[in-house]
Amino acid sequence: MALNYAYNFAYIDPETNMCIQFESTSNPAQGENEGWVEVPVNDPEYLFKFYINGNWYEDAEGTIPWTSSLL
Repeated sequence: MALNYAYNFAYIDPETNMCIQFESTSNPAQGENEGWVEVPVNDPEYLFKFYINGNWYEDAEGTIPWTSSLL
């Protein structure tokens, strides 16, 4: 059984805009670290998606919008 913590974060590679790490935690301070953005749900599908100008995409060009199926 997976634990669902209160805070979910994705680490965005600054060179590619790709999410290369996902973390669910009880520590809200994680979001204060550079490169981490808070996401609304515990969904590892954020991995390898692209975060561009505050939006999520399936492709590096930002032409295919993506939304977690858990939303």
